[in-house]
Amino acid sequence: MYIHEWSQIFSQGFMYAFLEPQSLVCSKDRRSECEQYLERWLKESDREVYIGPYFHQEHWQLIILCPRQHVVVWFCSLRRKPDMHIKATINSVMTKLKKTLSPETKAVAPKWIEVKSHVQTGCYECGYYIMHWIWNIIASDIKSDWSMVCINFNTIGTEFLYLQY
Repeated sequence: MYIHEWSQIFSQGFMYAFLEPQSLVCSKDRRSECEQYLERWLKESDREVYIGPYFHQEHWQLIILCPRQHVVVWFCSLRRKPDMHIKATINSVMTKLKKTLSPETKAVAPKWIEVKSHVQTGCYECGYYIMHWIWNIIASDIKSDWSMVCINFNTIGTEFLYLQY
């Protein structure tokens, strides 16, 4: 996996982990498989940031999981909202993990941050956006200021802001 090797070169391998896109298929009938995969991977790898390309309705989007901060970051070049199946699955996994790590804390859903960036103009650029965002996250060592991921697009008139919900 090229991007994983590249993150090792930048000495970020201990910080970032990559989720397999084929394991993030979260249709109604595959939700439990996706949930089991996420639970196992988050517990076993113990990284700070998990990066997962997500393919839904013929469009690539990017999911960033930050279990220690109890935050999920969502990137979509069409500005679509996360579908209910993946959101429910991630909320469930992150809440269980938070409860496991801190049994005394109240079980609450993670904070979702939607990073707004340039909207793709065609129907095929979503893969480029995903790879660009991943590259910027790792190269810039981003773990919390998610607007910095989109900063390189400013030369083409990008606006960026957070929507938290």
